[in-house]
Amino acid sequence: MEMMKYRRHLWGDMAFSSFIPTSLFQIQVTRTPQTDRLITEAETALRQLNADAARLSNEQLEKLMRQEAESSCRLASGEPSLSFDFMIKTDDDTLMTEAENLLQATRYAVEAMDELPLSARILKNAHYLMCQSEQYEKKYPGEFRNSPVWIGWKENGLKEALFVPPVYEDMTEAFSDLERYIHSEDTENVLVRAALIHYQFEMIHPFIDGNGRIGRLLNLLFLKQEEVLEKPVLLLSDPLYKRAAVYYRNIQRVNEAAGYDEWIDFFLTALKNAAQQTSLAICKME
Repeated sequence: MEMMKYRRHLWGDMAFSSFIPTSLFQIQVTRTPQTDRLITEAETALRQLNADAARLSNEQLEKLMRQEAESSCRLASGEPSLSFDFMIKTDDDTLMTEAENLLQATRYAVEAMDELPLSARILKNAHYLMCQSEQYEKKYPGEFRNSPVWIGWKENGLKEALFVPPVYEDMTEAFSDLERYIHSEDTENVLVRAALIHYQFEMIHPFIDGNGRIGRLLNLLFLKQEEVLEKPVLLLSDPLYKRAAVYYRNIQRVNEAAGYDEWIDFFLTALKNAAQQTSLAICKME
């Protein structure tokens, strides 16, 4: 098991440690019988989704994309039992505005991939479109951060934070490595790669705000790039919202113990459930 790496900064009361992501090229995934079973189940559910989605009209496709945007924003706003600093607390009207902006960002990103590779450029532009409201005015929409951020309770500072993502130099290096991995001809199963990519993006945490929503959009774009999804529709955020505490805990567990296997199994289960839920939603439209 590989030890997680951290970089120490400052000293005394100002001291803190930031995370240094391990390159995904160095991760050795353990393919247990359970993992293989989950891969097969998720692949089967996604193939069925593609067959169902082929019947969608443009209007129905738009409706499902909007539903996913709303769920992703709801997940970003958290549950009553969760009050981390990275979560947005909004009323229903604001949540709908956030969802409309995320939908616009999703439309852009899907169309942009017809001409551009899946890259920082697309994600930055999508982030800019997503952050078109006053609450993001000082959060550098469309730009990677150049200062430290941290995840924890609202009263926490850098020293007391649950997690401090990589500082600027480590962040830019890690994101470049992630881009290379996204476009590599890796022999690992594509759904396992999707799980690792989602984890890595969230740990790099390249934006001041909105990393969860852009990270879930990245899932959609990667699966479409790899032709796992034929239409840009996957209701992934709702299954994650229903198990939000487990979702965040599994990600954090990787940081604490380099336990990628449990995270991969969780993500594969979420993908299967998302595909099945999306197929069910399509059938209800008919």
